[in-house]
Amino acid sequence: MNAGDDIRSDHAAERLLEESWEARSRGVDRRELLTEVVAGLLFGLGSLALLLVPGALSGFDVATAVVLVALYTLVSRVEFPVGAGYVFPSQLVLVPMLVLLPPAVVPLLVAAGLVLARLTDLVRRRGSALRLLFAIPDAWHALGPALVLVIAGAPQLDVSNLPLLGLALLCGCLFDAASATLREAAARGIAPHLQIQVFVHVVMVDACLAPIGFLAGYTALHHLAAVLLVLPLAGLLMLLARDRRARIEQAQSRLQLAIRERSRLQSAVRRMGDAFAARLDIDALVDIMLRGSIEALDADTGCLRLVGSPPLQVPADAPDDLCQALDAAAEAATASGETEHAHDAAGWALALPFRVGGPESLLGAVAIARRERPFQDDEVALLTELVAKGRTAAADILGHHALREQAISDPLTGLGNRRKMAEHLGEWFATADERSPLLLMLFDLDGFKSYNDTFGHPAGDALLAHLGMKLAASVAPYGEAYRLGGDEFCAVVTVEEDRLEEVMAGASLALSESGEEFSISASHGVVLLPHEATTLEQALQLADERMYSHKHGRSGAREQARDVLMRTMQAKQPDLREHSSEVADLAVAVARRLDMDGEEIDEIARAAELHDVGKVGIPDVILHKPAGLDATEWELMYQHTILGERILNAAPALRPVARIVRSTHERWDGRGYPDGLRGDEIPLAARVVAVCDAYDAMTTDRAYSSAVGHDAACQELRDMAGSQFDPQVVAAFIAEISKRAASAPAEDIEAPVQVLADRVRTLLESAKLEACHPSPAASTGGARTTPTPTGSHPAST
Repeated sequence: MNAGDDIRSDHAAERLLEESWEARSRGVDRRELLTEVVAGLLFGLGSLALLLVPGALSGFDVATAVVLVALYTLVSRVEFPVGAGYVFPSQLVLVPMLVLLPPAVVPLLVAAGLVLARLTDLVRRRGSALRLLFAIPDAWHALGPALVLVIAGAPQLDVSNLPLLGLALLCGCLFDAASATLREAAARGIAPHLQIQVFVHVVMVDACLAPIGFLAGYTALHHLAAVLLVLPLAGLLMLLARDRRARIEQAQSRLQLAIRERSRLQSAVRRMGDAFAARLDIDALVDIMLRGSIEALDADTGCLRLVGSPPLQVPADAPDDLCQALDAAAEAATASGETEHAHDAAGWALALPFRVGGPESLLGAVAIARRERPFQDDEVALLTELVAKGRTAAADILGHHALREQAISDPLTGLGNRRKMAEHLGEWFATADERSPLLLMLFDLDGFKSYNDTFGHPAGDALLAHLGMKLAASVAPYGEAYRLGGDEFCAVVTVEEDRLEEVMAGASLALSESGEEFSISASHGVVLLPHEATTLEQALQLADERMYSHKHGRSGAREQARDVLMRTMQAKQPDLREHSSEVADLAVAVARRLDMDGEEIDEIARAAELHDVGKVGIPDVILHKPAGLDATEWELMYQHTILGERILNAAPALRPVARIVRSTHERWDGRGYPDGLRGDEIPLAARVVAVCDAYDAMTTDRAYSSAVGHDAACQELRDMAGSQFDPQVVAAFIAEISKRAASAPAEDIEAPVQVLADRVRTLLESAKLEACHPSPAASTGGARTTPTPTGSHPAST
């Protein structure tokens, strides 16, 4: 149902009149033009056929024809709107034509009168030239009576022939009804039954006017001037037609106004519903306020201009000339803080200041404009009331936003708190299947309690705020940081596989700070969402367990034993720790390039750090001897990998690492020590450590040799690939070290961070493939060894 259908007339003829009223003044479309051309041609063929009847022009008088055509032209100007068209008192002249003229010529004369009437409209610029074509088919009502009378022999009509005349007029009504119904159905799609209902009224009017027309025609048989007796009645009908047309136009205007007012009322009700729904949305509120103001004041366009924000224009495609008036009024109201009016050739504009104080203060103006008339005082008062209520609502919304922001923010650091994280992740978990995975990193500060006790709580608060800012800046490109309370922080970031180490190490580094009397670092636990947890509670619990495992014991017995051994090595050779860390860094990078899994990378990191632990049992005089070693000294040096294995086997958690350390000096060609393994018999991890150890040894100054450059060391590795080193590992190492040399120096990343990153990658790959498949590099089971040149020191010493 269209708007206003229930307030239109229930009568078919009146309803058709209402719905077609606006279409009467529009142009002619192609379909309507084609219909009228066809109807006109058919009428012309019928009229010409009547003229071909013998004696069709017998008794034709030109003067009488001219008078009657002129009279018909005048009468056809008396138009009563009915249904989708018009009706005029044609019987006042048609019946005299049938009485005074041969019936065969009447249809053409009627058509001539209708064409002349349309020509007068064209001269008065009240119609288009195409409407002339419509005049010819309108004469179909004359063809029926003429056909009946011609068939009857064209007798002279008088009182004795009234039944024949009645039959002729009835046939005329049938012809008129059929032609009009078919034309309206073809041209406008009007249902035939509606057109028939309209035509009932037309027949009734014709039946009332036909006797008057017969009397005028019968009298004119004796004196032609008698036919003019129909003019007074035609004049009266013209006055009635004009009055009816004026009343219809007035009723149509009121109907359209009622429909428009109903639409505005319905829009206002919808706006009220929108206002309830958008009570906490400032953007929706100002949009509702602006649209409501435009509808309430019957304006054509409006805008809301706020300082520092893009303008809100309704409608978006408002005319440029009205927009200029809007801008002028809005700028004036913003500057003056008062109600402002603007008027130019385009129309009138009204603007009121829109100012809301508070943490997120708003400053601007609401402006509306229309073309037809200026804004009255009552309209200004209404807009003032609307804007005032809008300001009050906006102030409430901004206040609520401020309170809500306080509720979900940590007051010390400005980061989001646990509640904010719960909101964000709650929304994310609801659609996790459609989104990229997230990495939740939970941090707990190490050394903060001591700092707080030493420097006091104000200094501790300042440090927390500083660390919070650093963490937020570090993860900003990837996600968001939160403070969960005390010295516990959290970061939730989008997973980018190629930047995992950078993101994780950057977050850990951001929560680190050191000075002369303090050192702050962070223990962490990492959880991949949704692969390892499907709720926030599960994620935090798992991250908390991992974080405290990292904090207390550094991943358990393995880390404890590793720390003890690293300290022992450092005590014997202070520069050994730096060497071990560098080799571990290189080994982890190469292992990643070889697609080793997370557990293997963890073991290779430990083996690289501890590959020289057996040297604690080698006398310093041998380790630092500048000259070549003799056979006895070499025999002792060959034992350091076996000694290292024994030391590591003493810690059960390091036994997998011990097997790797034992083989770090084996050679690809089987000439290494201590077991003479060759090719894939050597563990892959040992082959990786061997290449990385050799490179670091060659590029570092030693007691027995000077450092060589990067290119020379790489060339030496290439030369020894296939004899001392695994060619595949050498290729991977060269690719990795070349990449590092070509890129800018990056901050060191802890091996545990890389292990975590690889574990995350493994989980992601498992989710993609639905199963973990061991890589070819990890399943080879082979190994490599470091070179042992005769009469020289081992490259790793």
